[in-house]
Amino acid sequence: MQREPESEFTQFCEVCDDEKPLGQFGRRKRAPNGRANVCRRCVRAANNKANRDPSVVRRRRDARLRRVYGITLSDYERMGRQQRWRCAICGQKAAAGDRLVVDHDHDKPHGLAVRRLLCRGENAALGHFGDSSDRLDLGAAYLRKHGK
Repeated sequence: MQREPESEFTQFCEVCDDEKPLGQFGRRKRAPNGRANVCRRCVRAANNKANRDPSVVRRRRDARLRRVYGITLSDYERMGRQQRWRCAICGQKAAAGDRLVVDHDHDKPHGLAVRRLLCRGENAALGHFGDSSDRLDLGAAYLRKHGK
């Protein structure tokens, strides 16, 4: 049996069964009062639990790699094994808790742009130089000129 809230500005959460202000419930157009039946705190707790599930994490990574780079998680893992999980530029392994990132050519079509896997630092450096080999050469010449 559903209880009635004490005020028109509150409702009960179906998960925690607490009466809370309407502002603590997400909006839902189709609901009679325009609000979700589960409070934001309970939704967040459920999402956090799901996000820790390894199968969910793997599925989301695969979906992102497909969407952004046109490769599968299996493709990414194959590339990583071929590179011995080392950056294609500096040869260093990714730091603990970090992963290699997909380097891609922004000028090529989706799915044809993937080059190699890089550490975050080298990928950021390429980005700062605008993926321009001429600018990288100028930067290297500058460092040599100043004894580096």
